[in-house]
Formats: sequence, structure tokens, C-alpha cells
Amino acid sequence: MSMSEEFSAYGLNDSIMVVVGIVKILLALLLLAGGLKFTALLKPSAAIMSLFMIGAVYFHISISDGILPTLPSATMLLCCLLIVFSPKFVREKKS
Repeated sequence: MSMSEEFSAYGLNDSIMVVVGIVKILLALLLLAGGLKFTALLKPSAAIMSLFMIGAVYFHISISDGILPTLPSATMLLCCLLIVFSPKFVREKKS
């Protein structure tokens, strides 16, 4: 199934698919930048990505997708929530 067909099954059009794709790529780049150098970007980008993944999991469940199509979104959601709520992902500045 193509991405266009998948979004159509959720009742969403191709314009929404493009916007969601662009935003998710930007958020992934911000997560990477936050993890490597700019730590202030890590939690905000993980929080926003979590919202997108909640939506993805919701849409997978709403059309009765199986566990395999839902698993990547659910895994990404879990990882982002760990980043947002875990104190281990906050680097303290050394004086």
C-alpha cells in the first residue's frame, strides 16, 4: 500500500500527507540535532513528534490495522515520550 493509499484509508488527502511528511522530517532532523549538539532542541522536538505519533497510532487503530503496521508509530511514540519525561536526557552544563 502506498502512502497516498494509506492516507486515503484514514480519510486524509494528499495535501495533508505532504504536510505531515515534511513536518515529520523536520522534527526528525531537530531530534538528531538535539541529540548531537543543540540539546535545547531535544525535548521540544520529541514532544511535538509524540503528538504526531499519537495521531498515527490513533489512525492505525481507527481503521483496524494490525499490530505490525502500528508498531513503528507506537515504538517512535514510546521513544519520544522517554526523551520528554526522562531526566537522563537532560545534560547539565559543567561549570
